Amino acid sequence: MFNGSALALALSLWLLVLGAGPAAGQTLPYPGPRTCATQPADDWQQAQLQRRLPGYRTAKLAAPVRQPQRTTATTYTLPVVVHIIHSGEAVGTGSNISQAQVQSQLDVLNEDYRNRNANGALVPAPFQPLRADAQFQFVLAPRDPNGNPLPEPGIDRIDRSARGFDAPPYEQGYIDSTIKPGTDWNPDQYVNIWVLQLAGNVLGYAQYPDNTAGLGGLSPLGGAPATDGVVILYSAFGRVGTLLTNYDQGRTLTHELGHWLGLRHIWGDAVCGDDYCTDTPPQDGPNLGCPAFPHLSVNCPNGPSGDMFMNFLDYSTDACMELFSADQKSRMQAVMAAGTPRRAVLLTSPALCTGLPVAATASSGPVCAGSSAQLTATGPAGASYDWTGPNGFSSTLQNPVLPAVTAAQAGIYTVHVAVTTGACPAAASTTLVVNPSPPTPLLTASTTTFCPSASASVTLSVTNPLPGSGYSWSVVSGDGLTAGATTPTIEVTPTQASTYLLTVTLPGSGCAASATVSVQVLTPIWSGAAGTGSWFDAANWTGCVPSRSTDALIPVGLSTPYPTISSGTAEVRTLTQQGALTLTGGELDLYGDYSGTGPLSQTGGTVATRGSGPQSLRSLTYQSLAIGGTGTKTIGAATVTQALAMSGALLNTGTAVLTLAPNAIITETDASYVLGQVQTTHVVGTAPDSFGNLGLTLTAAVAPGSTTLRRTTGQPLSVGAGQSISRYYDVAAAVSRGLQGATLTYYYLPHELNSLAESQLVLVESPDAGSTWSSEGATQRDATVRAVSRRYVADLNGRWTLAAAPDASPAATAYAINAFPVPFSANGLSFQVTTPTAGPLAVQLYDVLGRVIYSHDVATVEVGTSIVNLPGSGALRPGKYILVVRQAGQQVRLSVGRE
Repeated sequence: MFNGSALALALSLWLLVLGAGPAAGQTLPYPGPRTCATQPADDWQQAQLQRRLPGYRTAKLAAPVRQPQRTTATTYTLPVVVHIIHSGEAVGTGSNISQAQVQSQLDVLNEDYRNRNANGALVPAPFQPLRADAQFQFVLAPRDPNGNPLPEPGIDRIDRSARGFDAPPYEQGYIDSTIKPGTDWNPDQYVNIWVLQLAGNVLGYAQYPDNTAGLGGLSPLGGAPATDGVVILYSAFGRVGTLLTNYDQGRTLTHELGHWLGLRHIWGDAVCGDDYCTDTPPQDGPNLGCPAFPHLSVNCPNGPSGDMFMNFLDYSTDACMELFSADQKSRMQAVMAAGTPRRAVLLTSPALCTGLPVAATASSGPVCAGSSAQLTATGPAGASYDWTGPNGFSSTLQNPVLPAVTAAQAGIYTVHVAVTTGACPAAASTTLVVNPSPPTPLLTASTTTFCPSASASVTLSVTNPLPGSGYSWSVVSGDGLTAGATTPTIEVTPTQASTYLLTVTLPGSGCAASATVSVQVLTPIWSGAAGTGSWFDAANWTGCVPSRSTDALIPVGLSTPYPTISSGTAEVRTLTQQGALTLTGGELDLYGDYSGTGPLSQTGGTVATRGSGPQSLRSLTYQSLAIGGTGTKTIGAATVTQALAMSGALLNTGTAVLTLAPNAIITETDASYVLGQVQTTHVVGTAPDSFGNLGLTLTAAVAPGSTTLRRTTGQPLSVGAGQSISRYYDVAAAVSRGLQGATLTYYYLPHELNSLAESQLVLVESPDAGSTWSSEGATQRDATVRAVSRRYVADLNGRWTLAAAPDASPAATAYAINAFPVPFSANGLSFQVTTPTAGPLAVQLYDVLGRVIYSHDVATVEVGTSIVNLPGSGALRPGKYILVVRQAGQQVRLSVGRE
């Protein structure tokens, strides 16, 4: 029983200095009282945590978040590694303790933590019911962190001289700041135990767990991972070997591992303090030596049984330590159940496994600095992979990729292949070779803003050329690069914003480096700043005068003069015209699209397309328009007032109609023509009218008047049982009938024939926009000028095209004869006949008495509708007559008269 003076004496003895452990061959000093430095070590750890974690609170939990419950517990098996720090002594001598001494300590642990210790029977009867099987067991790890078998299971012998450690004895601060971080094994896989010569009479100390379980008396964090574990004086470790009297039963590690699992000293490190276990009686302080039962405390009466001095968490001598209480067990079990870091994870540690899976690894071979490298590993199905390598590399992918490797990443890469079948991770390694790459080329351009022209170029150069290297230029975007450029300096002629890539290859290694350089092409914008209005005056443009390689913009809203082209050739790629443009002469050559809403005033000159490939033109009124270049150009509902010259390209109107003014002329070739609809309106007289070369000529004795002709090209029509050529006309004339033998001459281009034979082409006409057709025949065909003519056109209005004769069915199979005109003209009688076959016809006139007074045979008539003149009939006297027309057994009669 402690009284006040006895307590003071005990506490002073608690702090007495024990002599340092003996050197090899020396006699061990007389042992003093037990000393545990766990609490000072925890103070040190908390100070470190405060420095590392701003705002961290070190205060220990005053009461548990939840009281550990005594429920069905779990038996936990934890892997142990013993780091033996020695000074080069032979194994089994001095601090380099033997394997047998280590094994004896493991035996003690497994007895004490499973309540199988022999001296447990000495626990006094009042405390016997409180003895608990803590259900922890410990094994010496069979393998090192690389999965390699350990020659001595669970033992890591470290010659402190080889590691550069100071000579012993060691203070706690030096151990935690230097020895532990330099020797610890992964605390997620091992319980790290350091056995060495301690200073300050300390038998050992431990690091508390993080307070994940919310236990009273613990700070939120126990300390850093690199210091986690237990430190034991080598001469107080185990129960065989070099040991101190009274500390030769291995109970020092039993005690310290209790701290490591969350237990406080039984007296709560204060007079009548709290260890947060209700079944351990309060006591004045630590018990030293081995008191006699009962041992009563003075300041915190605990009779009749007194102190539980035989508890593993008191300061009694080894032989006197005999039990963990049930509440201590619950507290340690709670640490594991809460998933506390570096405690619960040990249950699945690969250090507990046996055997090795098969593992292999490889790299993608020598790689160039700056490029990516591929690491590959193989292992059993379902395996996990853990890579480590130079420069701090780590990855859990089976086949990781290292992007943009450097020389520092060359070296040996090791993968640990782990399985869940109980086998330890296997390790395999591969060497990555990183070849040097040439320095990144430094590129410069003679100008970064460029105005293209026929004589201008930009010089691209390497400012850090590497002798002997290979050079290869390519275009990232844009244009202007000559193919096969392989010199450090080149000339480019971009027509748009362009970026160029230079790749430099290092001879021998095959490694390359690349860089890009960009050139911004100026977009000419009209400013009119010179005040001249001249298109060709550079001062009128922001940037430069447009060329065939540049786009240009004429903005709206300027107070300065807008551009005028009066002579010469103005070239531009894409022209966006929002403001006005005047063309009085010369030529505006477009190599790209023409867009905008600004007015075009063209009183002279020519607007021309010159580009290769598609171009689009605005819907405008053009005086003279030339469609050159190649490809297909498109245009909307535009008007041409003078000339439309097709000279190389196609012009597609789409669904719009291109209008030719009455005086406009169109010129086309078989390779360059308008595709779509072209329309013109002429006031047609009796002279032949070709409608501005639109491909249809009309000659009439009676003026048709205002006649609108719309031509559609590129679309064949269904005509009878076949198809027409790929061109047709819609005709709308003020006077369409009674044109006295009008002649239509229909021209075509070779590509429009639609596989039809020119020798069989006849004119066909539809009065209802293509629903029904009748063959109008052909008076004349001229393959030289590619024309088919039809005389005596009876009705001009309708849709006209050319088709093969058998494919255009006539409107009727019987004659349909009309006298024309009535009365006779001065030249006599003419009549219109529709026939399904080509002549001959027999024509007779009878007087009222039935006498034949006139006969005439017509050798040939065209299939369809024809006008037949009766020569000499003008001599007949006035009167009424019967006209009879016969052909192939058929005849028709018609009354006619002459006044």
